[in-house]
Amino acid sequence: MAAAEITADMIDAARAAILTWRVDPDVAPACPVCGAGDLAVSDHSARPHTEWYRLYCRACGLDQMLAVPLGAAVPGAEG
Repeated sequence: MAAAEITADMIDAARAAILTWRVDPDVAPACPVCGAGDLAVSDHSARPHTEWYRLYCRACGLDQMLAVPLGAAVPGAEG
């Protein structure tokens, strides 16, 4: 059985799962691939430029890193 992968059509669901996890890391979000409610999310970010998250689902075999680019700093915005 091939491991599941996040496709372009699933990006919004994957980002929603990450947001759910960030709001309450003690509650596992639903997998964006199979819908199982035990998605494991871990933060592997390289801030300040990109957030990296590992999404792992035991039910469907999803094991993928997802990059979430952060906005570029705006000169003069800090003052």
